[in-house]
Amino acid sequence: MVWTINYVDDITVSDNYEYVAFIRSQLDHAKFSISGKAFTYEDLKEFKIPTVYDKSSLRIPEVPLLPKYKAVYKFQPLAIVIGKDRYDTFDKAEEVEAKYEPYDGPLYEEVPDNVIYRDYKKGEVSSEKEFSLRVDFNRSSQYSMEPRVIAVKNQGDQLIIHLSTQIPTVVKMLVSEMLEIPQNRISIVVPNVGGGFGLKQDINYEELSVIALAFKLNKNLKWVETRTESILTSQARDQVHELKVGYTDSGKLNYVLDKITYNAGAHPLPFTGISPLFVTLNTMKSLYNFEFYYDAEAKVSNKPPQGAYRGFGRPEAILIMERIMDEIAKRTKISPIEVRKVNIKEKLEGDVGNLNGVIDKLYKKYEEMRRVYGKGIGISLYVQYAAPNSEIMVKHEGSLIPGYECVRARLDLDGWIVIETTLTNQGQRMDSSIRKLVSKELGYDKVKVELAKTNINGYGVWASRSMLTAGNASILAVRKLKEIAKKIDESVDWEKISRIMRQEPWKLKELSVEECYETPEFVGTVSGQIIAVMKDDLGNVKPLYNYIVADVGVTGDDEVVKGQLIGGALQAISGSFLENTEDEIEYSIATAVEAPKFEVELLHTPSNTPAGVRGVGENSISGGYASFINAINDLGLECNSVPCRLVK
Repeated sequence: MVWTINYVDDITVSDNYEYVAFIRSQLDHAKFSISGKAFTYEDLKEFKIPTVYDKSSLRIPEVPLLPKYKAVYKFQPLAIVIGKDRYDTFDKAEEVEAKYEPYDGPLYEEVPDNVIYRDYKKGEVSSEKEFSLRVDFNRSSQYSMEPRVIAVKNQGDQLIIHLSTQIPTVVKMLVSEMLEIPQNRISIVVPNVGGGFGLKQDINYEELSVIALAFKLNKNLKWVETRTESILTSQARDQVHELKVGYTDSGKLNYVLDKITYNAGAHPLPFTGISPLFVTLNTMKSLYNFEFYYDAEAKVSNKPPQGAYRGFGRPEAILIMERIMDEIAKRTKISPIEVRKVNIKEKLEGDVGNLNGVIDKLYKKYEEMRRVYGKGIGISLYVQYAAPNSEIMVKHEGSLIPGYECVRARLDLDGWIVIETTLTNQGQRMDSSIRKLVSKELGYDKVKVELAKTNINGYGVWASRSMLTAGNASILAVRKLKEIAKKIDESVDWEKISRIMRQEPWKLKELSVEECYETPEFVGTVSGQIIAVMKDDLGNVKPLYNYIVADVGVTGDDEVVKGQLIGGALQAISGSFLENTEDEIEYSIATAVEAPKFEVELLHTPSNTPAGVRGVGENSISGGYASFINAINDLGLECNSVPCRLVK
């Protein structure tokens, strides 16, 4: 078993913590019994699992933290063992025996057909040409550098939770509801998070179990997820699209009929729910003009709960649409670029940037790469919308989480402008980007950004929202702060003002402003990718060159944005031909060895927001799968599945 050593081991050595390990099911569907010293369903049955979404539309029973008698997926936690250290805990886990009796019935008696949600849109269609296409987008793991870690400490009536999470304020809200204690008794402490990619957008049942058990026993407990546990239980994607497509000889897409099966795994998670399905449906018509009819089912299955992964339903939709565009181009013998231009909507929804500028650059690069590489060229053109606002989150999706983010801007006694936000750092350096935006706005360099604050109204990192919400809120806050400062010193000399405040520090609270922001309309990033691939003598596909163009608006740091785009594109390449959770312990991801040469070109059309920024965190991964799979098909190797396994 692979262990992961991380910050929890370092910061809690002297705090008298005990370690937690889980007894996990070795079968995907079985009745079980536990013998030995372990905590089971009976010990945690009083804790109900809260969610941030409206459960009324889902046909699924309440799922407890630990199952009572039946496992519904392989590696599901069945019981908990506590030891004095990791070695002792794993030794004690080996003394616990789980006996299994395979079970062939439904996952839940209340849902005999396993369908927990259905949505459809029907209509009459006709077209001079038609074809059918099936696209399978299988599961992959978010595979962050650091798996999940948690340390829970009881200190008087306070519960202090050290947690690697993207959503500290949401965690506080969910834990408060689960334990039925006020939020002011809970502290969430977040370090620099060792990678997220959506993995830590949710809080899973293991983390909630550790919190509940620590609270009930009044013990200090910690759990460090192993890499094996992470791969086998932290998963996302998993959609099947059975398509009928109508088109014309001129390359015009008339309609798409789509039978969608969304595999939610054993049960929805508290934050994610089945929201990626809704994002997929909303993304299908983001760029092209056609009639879209669908029959979508969300089903439970004997797989781990499906969570969030960078892109969150967008890669699935963009893969479908870009495969359709290439299939039409192949059948009509019209250039893939021209087919896309023929089908673009007359007016795109929201504020997306310079569409024609992106298309022009994409066309020139496409022609160049055709001349250089010949075959094996794949293209994708797409709009990545970011930062859904409260109307979408609350009104349309029924979520308890709104779309705004608040920040606090203040002056401290040393002359620093401090920006406080609920955002956490997964390596995307949004703290640096916000600092640069604020410094530019004020013409002042002494700016620092403090992350993972839970005493501010905000909801963390997800949906490429950080700069669009917190970045814009920071600009609005420091503008107000500057107006207040003018009343103290007309020249707004921040160093001078801080010296004045040292004489009357009780007045410093006057130089503290909280401001919130959400986008009034969809803000998107129109983008394109082209990748060249080849097939080597062994039949393996090798990516050679990946071009990315995106209208990113105003940025805090161009190099950070380019890094984000390259990283997301490499994740898409990795997911397109390597990653499959069916491989379990042989699961592999792309490294620098498999990476192609990247070229990134940025356009800077300001968005209609105070800072002019756009969301880019999920951009390149959203279109990367489509360009890679299109490149495979351009080689003449038919493949409409992620991952695309050409060599067995």
